[in-house]
Amino acid sequence: KFSLPTYDKIKSPMSFKKIEGLVAATFTPFKPDGTLDLTIIPRYARMLRENGVKGAFINGTTGEGASLTFSEKVKLIHAWAPFNSDEFKVMAMVSGTSQQEGIESARICKDVKLYGISMNAPYYIKTKTVDQLVEFIEPLANAAGKLPVYFYHIPLLTNVSFSVLELLKKAGEEIPNFAGVKYTHTDLMEFNQCLRFENGKFDILWGWDEMLLAGLSMGAKGGVGSTYNFAAPLYNQLIQAFEKGKLGKAKVLQERSIDFVGLYPLYGGAAAGKSIMKFIGMDCGSLRPPGKSLSNSEQSKLLALLQLQGIFKFTMAQTQLENDL
Repeated sequence: KFSLPTYDKIKSPMSFKKIEGLVAATFTPFKPDGTLDLTIIPRYARMLRENGVKGAFINGTTGEGASLTFSEKVKLIHAWAPFNSDEFKVMAMVSGTSQQEGIESARICKDVKLYGISMNAPYYIKTKTVDQLVEFIEPLANAAGKLPVYFYHIPLLTNVSFSVLELLKKAGEEIPNFAGVKYTHTDLMEFNQCLRFENGKFDILWGWDEMLLAGLSMGAKGGVGSTYNFAAPLYNQLIQAFEKGKLGKAKVLQERSIDFVGLYPLYGGAAAGKSIMKFIGMDCGSLRPPGKSLSNSEQSKLLALLQLQGIFKFTMAQTQLENDL
């Protein structure tokens, strides 16, 4: 009886140290003319490290990866690569819809020695089963060599939702360098099950900033989020309070997060995040269309509300507020 080769299945699974602490889902910086502004990245990386952030997740949702050209994504990979280290891990989103682009991006990440790669489920021509999803991921993982591979589970945006437990089982069997999941979903029961799957074999990173305390209570040790770009000191204090059993203090800090994240829908969603980066002296420019950028008047109103909330007390990176609003 003829059967296809199964050489991938006999490879020994790799072992990766789990990420602990905060990983910032970075914004992509643009110049006023809409082109990349790579000059800001050394200062950006230094700010994150000084604020106690443990890594950068580039070319993702916050980084407007779906609006970038392949060439731009490659330039960002090269720009961030020099800052990857054991203490500050840089991983790149390599695919959303194109497997071939993902393979090439993964090879580049391997060549420049990033920490790892990530991909989400194809969200245009969708995978219908976990088996199909693993078949989509496997060539990307192979191209990445020994880099850890993380699946980016964000059904709110992809409209693709499978049992992540089933994915862990299947990917763990088929993909030796499959390391875990960036879990951006609100199913706390499944999240906890994933953390405990096969005695905690996989690295499951929590993906909701404004619910970090809930993730910690379920067992999270690491998280990826956009507001860690400017408010990491607040979240680090929250983590410390939780670990010391000071749940009242942790709750108050989480509520601070909820309050400023609650302003996002009123001020253009991700556009609010980019505006806050400008307020702390790290101007990453505007969002690309169809993303909405804030007018000067809207930025002024947002700044006033944030000052009332006292959020800038938690942004160590604050050097100056823009005077030209």
